[in-house]
Amino acid sequence: MMKSAALALVAALGFTAPAQADPTIGFGFTMAFSGGEPNAGVGLRLFTDDEQDSTVGSIGVDYMFRTRVFRPTVGIAYLDEDYYLGLDLGYDPALNLLDFGVSGGLVETDAPSSNRSTSSDETDDMDGGPGSGSADVTIIAADG
Repeated sequence: MMKSAALALVAALGFTAPAQADPTIGFGFTMAFSGGEPNAGVGLRLFTDDEQDSTVGSIGVDYMFRTRVFRPTVGIAYLDEDYYLGLDLGYDPALNLLDFGVSGGLVETDAPSSNRSTSSDETDDMDGGPGSGSADVTIIAADG
């Protein structure tokens, strides 16, 4: 049952990835909670995108110090300026258990992309020029 839940989580994360993603890799520390004792480790994460100030999916692997095993993970993370904070679900083969973990570390991120475009028409709008919504009217009087 737990393996089915983990597979469902992996599938869901795959469907939530942005269409124009630029994946990135991070390195950090993990604290997993299983077997009644916390288990510290170091790990690598592959994130679905590299944009700062965003929430992304992650897959990774940790080396856990207490159980001395490699722990595969799947989760979500918040990326900020060159660091991440994450929550994940992992499998500890030494304990034969799924566990919950929190992680944080370093990651190379890109500044958020701006959805606003600038053009000469927008510049003209600001200074009352062409396209500003105001019109200059010239009246020519004819004597007749």
